[in-house]
Amino acid sequence: MKSNKLFFSIVVPCYNVEETLKETIESILKQDFSNYEIVAVDDGSFDETSQILKNYETKYGIKVLTQSNKGLGAARNTGIKASEGIYICLLDADDLWVPNKLTKLYEIIKNKKHSLISNDEIILGDKYLFYLRNKPPRSLSNLLISGNTLSPSAITIKKEIFDKVGLFKEGKEFLGVEDWDFWIRLIDSGEKIKHLAKPLGIYRRDIQNMSKSKEFTNRIINIHRNNSRYFHSKGIISTADIKNWETFLLLSNFINHPLKTNLISICEHLIKGGLRYLLTYSFFKIFYRLI
Repeated sequence: MKSNKLFFSIVVPCYNVEETLKETIESILKQDFSNYEIVAVDDGSFDETSQILKNYETKYGIKVLTQSNKGLGAARNTGIKASEGIYICLLDADDLWVPNKLTKLYEIIKNKKHSLISNDEIILGDKYLFYLRNKPPRSLSNLLISGNTLSPSAITIKKEIFDKVGLFKEGKEFLGVEDWDFWIRLIDSGEKIKHLAKPLGIYRRDIQNMSKSKEFTNRIINIHRNNSRYFHSKGIISTADIKNWETFLLLSNFINHPLKTNLISICEHLIKGGLRYLLTYSFFKIFYRLI
């Protein structure tokens, strides 16, 4: 494609990713579509990440930005602000792309002018491999009830969308869940995500799995509580949906972290009203979406 305007900007936030960063960047450089830029943001790394980025900057001319450690959301925002492409592709520094990803994205954008596209991925763990459908939620209530079902490394966003919706939240309370908060604001704004049902990326789950931590689960619960109150007032979700979803979150937290305090949290939640909504239509609706 011959154009003076960059079509894609690939934003890669980096924090102590020396073990995976080279493979991630190489998967971009192997793309069979050439009209793109790489915008890598070093978010205060103290391993060899900075040197690896300098080497690629020297050899391939990728754009490298450096900042003190501010978190994933802030690193993405720094990259987005510095991007010159029409579309922003997010790629975490431990994930990979297949060589024709950008070509497939360009084809669907050129034909249909979509502003938001999600694609499927292959999830690669230490001892397993399976297919992940990054299918957009059917509705805002579905996104709220089912949780974060979209992988950032599989999302492409027209840059002007950020002017409408805003950037990723940067507070510590959003660390690891800033993408879910962004998808909620995105869908609430009325934007639609086109689903490209092709596995164009590899999500390496067990390398840096923030979602296993107790703090991460607590952030999910807080995001859900804050948004639930707002969307309940708009009639988008019911009280039963709120109570049952929090029941599942607390149970998940206890399974991952079987501590006495977490068991007490479940009991307190059930006593305060969660018990009355068990085995209702809402309960089975959420259960079906989670399995």
